[in-house]
Amino acid sequence: MKISTTRFGDITIDKSRVIQMKGGILGFERLNRYVLFTHSENTPFLWLQSIDDGSIAFIVINPFIVTPEYQCVTSDSDTRFLGIESPDDVVLLSIVTIRSKPFKVTANLRAPLVINQRNSFGKQVVLDNSDYPIQYSLTFNKLSPEEHLSMDKEKHSEIKNISTALT
Repeated sequence: MKISTTRFGDITIDKSRVIQMKGGILGFERLNRYVLFTHSENTPFLWLQSIDDGSIAFIVINPFIVTPEYQCVTSDSDTRFLGIESPDDVVLLSIVTIRSKPFKVTANLRAPLVINQRNSFGKQVVLDNSDYPIQYSLTFNKLSPEEHLSMDKEKHSEIKNISTALT
């Protein structure tokens, strides 16, 4: 299957890789078909490209990379709706937002994408746990200027390159 995108040009994807987002993504409910692919092997970020609208692509990340103690408890109705039979069926993703200022990168931990990798059905669910923010910082903006300057220069450069490449 060939799709045209504004960010990546024309790309060919295998139909078996299409994820059917039941109910869409909040604010993009009319778009239901997506494909997931890597941005670069050197980053934890992935792209969730809409097949229905080539101008829409989300940057996503595994929330367990962001915070290893992350817990996503889906309702019984969502589990049935997606046909989840085992925890091994599930892939969780958080949508990443990059603001115009450098190092202002956040992940939405409150409303993860739950994907059943066995049948390629997915849904964005809003968790009841209010401890998870919509804008969880993935950057070092909590550091003081002195701590920021003393940060390992290689790591600082890597984060800046990722942030720049994804905007």
